[in-house]
Amino acid sequence: MVFKAQNAISGKEGRLFLDGEELAYIKSFEANIEKNKSEFNIMGRRMTGHKTTGASGTGTATFYKVTSKFVRMIVEYVKTGKDPYFTLQAVLDDKSSGRGTERVSLFDVNFDSAKVDGLDVDSEALEEEVPFTFEDIDLPEALSDTFA
Repeated sequence: MVFKAQNAISGKEGRLFLDGEELAYIKSFEANIEKNKSEFNIMGRRMTGHKTTGASGTGTATFYKVTSKFVRMIVEYVKTGKDPYFTLQAVLDDKSSGRGTERVSLFDVNFDSAKVDGLDVDSEALEEEVPFTFEDIDLPEALSDTFA
C-alpha cells in the first residue's frame, strides 16, 4: 500500500444537494455524529467503563449570501409553525485523486437557526452559517480503501 500526494482529495471537488437541488453557493460543509455514552463503575476496576447507547447528528453549512432561501424557511416556521425537514447529500469527487467518489446522505435534516439579516462594509462577500441536526445517515458510495 503506497500513498502518493496525488491521492490527497481536494476539498474544492465537492457538491452539496438539498432534496436533489444543487446548492452551488456552498462555501463549506461539515457533518458529525457524536456517540452518546453512559458511564459504568465496575467493582474491582479503577477505570470507568463506557457503553454506547445512541448517537446524535449535527453539522454546519456556510453559504455565500446569494439567495433568501434560508430566511424564507425560518420566516415560514415563525409565521405558520411549519418546520421543514429535508435530505442533504454531499458528494466528494476529485477525479485526479484516483480514490473514487464518496456520497454521504443525511436524512431528516432540520436547520437550527438562520441569519435573517446582515451587512458588513468590510466584507468582500456576505456569508450565512447554518447549523443543523440530522436523524439518519447513509453512505451509498464510498472512497476506495486500497491504493494501486
